[in-house]
This record gives sequence, structure tokens and C-alpha cells, in this order.
Amino acid sequence: MSEQLSNRLNPKILGIRLSMLLHICGRRLRLHTGQELLAGSGIAVGVALVFGVLVANASLTSSAGDLVHQVVGSARLQLAARSPAGFDQRLASTVATMPGVQASAAVLRENVALVGPHGRQSVQLLGLTPGVIALGSLGTRDFGQGGLRFGGGIVLPSTIADAIGAQPNTRVAVLAYGAAREVNTGGVLTSSLFGTLSSSPVAIAPLATVQRLTGLTRRVTLILVRPRPGADRLVRSELLRIAGNRLDVVPADNELRLLEAAAKPNDQSTALFSAISVMVGFLLALCAMLLTVPERRRFTADLRMQGYDWRQVLMLLGTEALALGAIASAVGVVLGEVLSRTLFHQVPAYLAFAFPIGSQQTVHPTAVVFALGCGVLATLLASSLPVFDLSSSRPRDAVYRTTGSDSESFDGRATLALAGAGVLLVLVVTALVLLVPRLTIAGGVALALATLCMIPIVFAGAARALAHLSEHIRSSALLLSARELSAASTRSIALAGIAALAVYGSVAVGGAQHDLLHGLDQAIVQEWDTAEVWVTPSANIFDADGFHTDTPLEAIARAPGIASVRAHQGGFLDVGRRRLWIRATPVANSTMILSSQLLEGDLARATALLRKGGWATVSSGFASERGLRPGDFFSLPTPSGPVRLGVAAVTTNIGWPSGTITINTNDYGHYWQSAEPTTLAIGLQPGVAPGAGRRAVEKALGYQRGLRVLTSGERIAEVRNTVGQGVKSLGQIATLLLVAAALAVASALSAVILQRRPRLASLKIQGYDRGQLWRALLLESAIVLGIGCVVGAVFGVYGHALASRALLLTTGFPAPFSFGSLRIFVTLGLVAGIAMAVIAVPGLLAARVSARASFQE
Repeated sequence: MSEQLSNRLNPKILGIRLSMLLHICGRRLRLHTGQELLAGSGIAVGVALVFGVLVANASLTSSAGDLVHQVVGSARLQLAARSPAGFDQRLASTVATMPGVQASAAVLRENVALVGPHGRQSVQLLGLTPGVIALGSLGTRDFGQGGLRFGGGIVLPSTIADAIGAQPNTRVAVLAYGAAREVNTGGVLTSSLFGTLSSSPVAIAPLATVQRLTGLTRRVTLILVRPRPGADRLVRSELLRIAGNRLDVVPADNELRLLEAAAKPNDQSTALFSAISVMVGFLLALCAMLLTVPERRRFTADLRMQGYDWRQVLMLLGTEALALGAIASAVGVVLGEVLSRTLFHQVPAYLAFAFPIGSQQTVHPTAVVFALGCGVLATLLASSLPVFDLSSSRPRDAVYRTTGSDSESFDGRATLALAGAGVLLVLVVTALVLLVPRLTIAGGVALALATLCMIPIVFAGAARALAHLSEHIRSSALLLSARELSAASTRSIALAGIAALAVYGSVAVGGAQHDLLHGLDQAIVQEWDTAEVWVTPSANIFDADGFHTDTPLEAIARAPGIASVRAHQGGFLDVGRRRLWIRATPVANSTMILSSQLLEGDLARATALLRKGGWATVSSGFASERGLRPGDFFSLPTPSGPVRLGVAAVTTNIGWPSGTITINTNDYGHYWQSAEPTTLAIGLQPGVAPGAGRRAVEKALGYQRGLRVLTSGERIAEVRNTVGQGVKSLGQIATLLLVAAALAVASALSAVILQRRPRLASLKIQGYDRGQLWRALLLESAIVLGIGCVVGAVFGVYGHALASRALLLTTGFPAPFSFGSLRIFVTLGLVAGIAMAVIAVPGLLAARVSARASFQE
């Protein structure tokens, strides 16, 4: 083939025309379709992983940023409440008349549930005043005319309206503070007019309507303010004077800053897994290209023998690599776009309880450029190996190095050098990650490289062992496999490398995700197993929504089969750049502090201090940010003013990424000036079944429509489902990485098997039959897969341990390391099983080749 191409060129021409370059690339693609498709598929898989993860990560804060900017319009400051109860609406008039204020608008924002003909959805209900006209909020210039048309009710985004089956003029129920009130649907927002707002979990209505629906008469939660040009400092000082120490004065887009801080641990954990996936994808593309190196070296040798100089050879190799890399990468971007929309496009459910996060997908040009660059770079790196042949003093040296039975043998000195580099990488990674946990992502990448470095030496040992076994075991398949593996070690090492990377990434990512879910599950069970029945106003797993009951708690406690009723409280509090979860538990609660989440401090002493009052547990991120240890004190802003609390213990974030502070309900009621519970824990008398207890509580409450009564098991299952959805993307990354890599391994092995048809034909001339050849091919593939899977699993376990440690130290999520042998064997079985199942048919087809095919090349 190479001679056919070379003879069509004029070696006396110093330059090569573009048309000739394209002709050569097309000719080679037709003659080596299998190899080029193999390399292209590997590149496409790698680029798809890179692009899909990048787009999914960027979409969360990007869509939220669009929504926040739509809501605040041109406002630059806001006066915000520290609790859902808000503050007196009369402050809005005071702010509007302040010197330096150009425009302002009062807003009431509350978490509610909407119930329509076909379902129920949790949303943030926004009550607006006509002041949004001047601020240009929500993309409108006319409040009601030509913009939002309320029609005497609420306006819903199209996604929410579709979910609950609401149309204009449909009656829906608004569940807020334990009460259900009906309202008319005044309109539905479409994406063509309102963009991100149409896909966000919000509902909009005039302020008076929202106040009626929530029962918060003449209350607002924030005032948006646009100062006159140059008057920002004056307006801010006046707002601070009005706020005193009970309200917050923050930038108008502070919601976005809080979301970025809340999403940071999720981004860090996803980034850790994504980095492993991106790196594995990049190396998959590189390994796929390495399989084509022997043929490219032969092509380079032919060109040199025909008289081409090094510049012309570089131009030919570079053009071919760029073309292949660009086309395959473009296909990978398209596949990655599909993945990001179907698998990775999942809003973390737990963040939606505190932020109005939309589901609109955002594709940044930088993600496209980065993904394309990874694919092209991998192609160029792998294609550059034949360039080293150009350094020879004589052209025939290249021919000698690219022909013969050992043309694909791996050099022994290179094997030892790579093994040494692998050991060194492991040592360096261990030291760096122990000293600087933030470098765990870089450590994961380095471990993957170490995995590849160790493949050659393990392969060499396995090849020697096979050769020894073939001398003592009478098996034509074993003898043939041992001989073929030794003769083509470079190809086999590349294939084993792909398998190793697949298993490494899957074990590391899947193991860390399992640890995270296990740590969160411990907290869930401890939190919700302390009572048999629970009463909540919503599905909010952080108990941040208060409610009123028509029945006194004492009356519930007197219901048949009820032993005790404990009121829990809590909510979210903005402190600096963090939206903290304030978890308030009654002093009678047996698990005021979740022992599984304790990091620093004595459990018994910390519980006693918490019951005493004036003390709190703080999560590790908040503690490290402020340099707090057990026994220290800190100031916490509350609706009644700043309070001084002692640190009883340091815990994980208990599932809320921004951080969690636990106090007792007595302190919460005093500092937040609220007696409203956010959930009721109902203890049952001995012998009373949870189902019977639930029915007794429902009867005592009078079947209050705005409240939900669940057994402990039902509530635990609900919270588990929500948490599982929140970290779903991590599991999807692990699964996709496993399946994609397994298919990449299978396609690589299949292509290599089919390309060896002339070699198999020559073996038939030597006396081997179809069955012997097929068994030898399967055995050889199994050996290559086994080497790659074992090495990948060993390094994957270490990567899993590093990832779990990083999740705990850098994100605050509970992720205790656990060695899952069953999970590892399942991973190995899936990779090997998928690959072997796929290659069985190509192997059989190749084994049926005619002996005459040996004379074709």
C-alpha cells in the first residue's frame, strides 16, 4: 500500500500540493479503514466524555445566573430579611424616598408547593410590586401590559405548568405554612419570550396575591434598589442604617454568589470525577491512536526510501493526524452534547430546596474548543512517534525497525524505565495529596499515568509466564497466544492500557460515589429513625419550611397510640458567602448530634453543651474558614441580631454543601423569634404499628391538606431518593465511563483481530484449523484484558481512597472509605464481559479466513 501511494508522488517536488495531501489521506483511509475507524472511535469516545461533563458542570450556575439577572433587573443593592417571615412592608416606602434611590421594588419570596390537576411541584413563589417596571426585571417593560399578564392569579413557567397540568385559567392549590389556598393560573411563560425563567422552578404573582396565599400580610422578604449614578455608597450607608443588626444589605445578585458557594462542593466532587473521566477519555484516544503506530512507521519508512525529506514527511503525517483528529473530535462533541442533555443534565435536587435553579442547558464556546483540542492533541501526540525515525542517518534504518517478526516488540529498557516512573509517580502522588488535599484531582490524573506506566512490566511478566506454561501444557491455543503476544507486545500493551484506564476510572469514581452515598445514608437513618411518624409541610429534606397547625401539639399527643410529640425547627441563613442550614433539634431528642457525622469533639460533652444552650455544632468548611475548634466562640447574625455561640463540636456538612450549624430549638425560637415547627417527630406507644400511628396523627390533624404525614420508613425512602438524585450525575459518569471504555476496548480488539486476517491465513497454511485459531484469539484477548483489568483495579482502589478523602476534606461531604470487593469484581466482569461478547463474532469471522489470503500482503 505504501509503495502504491509513494509511486504516485514526485519526490523531486520540494513542496506538496494541498490536493495531493488530501488524496493521500483519502487513499490511506480507504486502504486502512479499520485502523482509522478504530483510532477515530477512540478519539470520539474520549472527546464525548470530556465535552459532556464540561457542559453539564457549567450549566448549573450559568442558568441560575441568567435567572438571577432576570429577577433583579438593573438593581444593584438589596435589603434582605434573615428569615422567611420577612419584615414590615412599610420599609419599602421608606427606601423608595431615600436620597440617591432612583428605583426600588419590594419582593416577597417564599417556598411553596403547587398542586394542579396532574401533579405537585415545589417552587419559589415571587410576589412583585409595580416597581419592577423601572428595574426592568423579568424581561418586562410593562408590568401587566405587553409583559406579564397575571389575570388575577399567578404566572407559571411552562415546565412547571406542564408538570402539574395547568393551563391559563386553571385553578391550582398553593400549599404554604401548612395551609392550602386556591388561585387562578393567569398565564404561562414560554421560552421564546422569557428564556431561562420559563424553565425555572418559580411562580410569579402580584405582591398582594402572594401575601394572601402565604398568610404573610403586609410582609416582604427583600427590597431591590437601583441607586442613582454615583450614589451607591450613599444609598448603601442609608440602607445599613435602616437595616440595623436585623437585616442584611447585600449586592442585588447576592443569590448568585450564594449559589456559587453552595454549588462549589458539588462542583469539586463532580470536578474530581470529571477530571478522572476527562483524563481517561484523553488517554483512551491516545491509546487508540497508538494501535496505528506500526503501520504509520512503515509508511514513513517507505516515504524516506522514495526520497522524501523530513519536512515533507512531517507535512504528510501532520495533515493526516489533523484531519483524523478534527473529524473524530467533531463527532465526539456531537456525542457529548447528547450525553450532557440525556444523562448529565440533572439539577442537584438538594440545591433546588434553597435556590431557584433552572434546567436550561448552556454550552460555552470554551468547552467546545477544549474538547476539540483534547482530541486533536491526542491524535498529534500518538501520530508523532514515527517522527523519531527521521533522526536516523540512513533511511533503511527505519525499514529495519519497522519490519520483521519483532516489529511491534516493546523495548526492555523502556519497560524498566516506565515501571520506575510509575513507582515514582505513586510516591509523589501520595506525598502531595497527604500534604495538600487540594491536589487530589492532579493526583488522580498522575495515578492514571502511573497505571499506564506499569502495564509494560506486568505484561512482560505475564508473557514469560505464558511461555513457560506453553512448554508444559499441551494446548495449541495457549502456545499460539503466547507466541503472538510476544511478537506484538506494543499492540497488546496499548490494548491492555485501554482496559486498565477503563477499570481505573470506573473503580475510582464508582467507589468514591458509593462512599459518599453511604456516608449520607448514615446521616439520613440517624436523623429520621428517632421517631416512628413525621409531619412535614413539604418534601424539603432540610426541614426549612415552617408551618401552622390547626390542632395544638398537646391535642396530637393525646391521640390514641401517640406517646410523644417533638417539634423540630430550622431554616437557611445567609452568612457572608454561605447559605447555612440551621438545624434546630429539641433538647429531648436522643440524637441532637449525629454521631456518624462527628469529626472533632466528644459526643457526650457536645450533646450536653447543646442541651444547655448557647452552643452549636458547626460543619468543617465553616469551621476551617473561620479557624474554629471545639471550645471556641463565634458570632452568628440572626433575625433578632448577632448572637455569640460556642463551638461544641465540628461535624461534616450533613449533606448541605454550604455548611450546617446545629442548635437546640429553645435557642432557635428565641433568636429567630418563631415558634413555628418545620417538622413534628411523633413517638408511638409500644405495640402500635407505624401505619396505625400515621392514621391516628392524620385524624388528629383533621387531614390538614397542607401537611404530609409519613412513617419513618417512608420519610427515609423519600430523603434517600432525593439525595440519590443529587449525586446521580456522579454515578452516571462512572457508568458511562465504564460502558464507553468497555466498548472502546471491544472495538479496538475487534479491529486488530480483523486486521490480522493475513497473519491468520498464514497460520492456516502451517496447519492450524478454524477452531484452534478462534480459541487462540479469544484466549489472547482474555489475557490482554486480564492484565489491563487487574492493573487498573489495583490503582483504581488507591484512586478511590484518595477521592473519598478529598470529598471529606475539601467539600465537607461525609465519605468514609470502604473497600468494596464485590463492586470491583462487578466492574471487572462488566468490562471483560462486554469486550469478550463483542469480539467473539469478529474473532470467528477472522478465524474463517481462507489460507489464500496470506498471499495478499
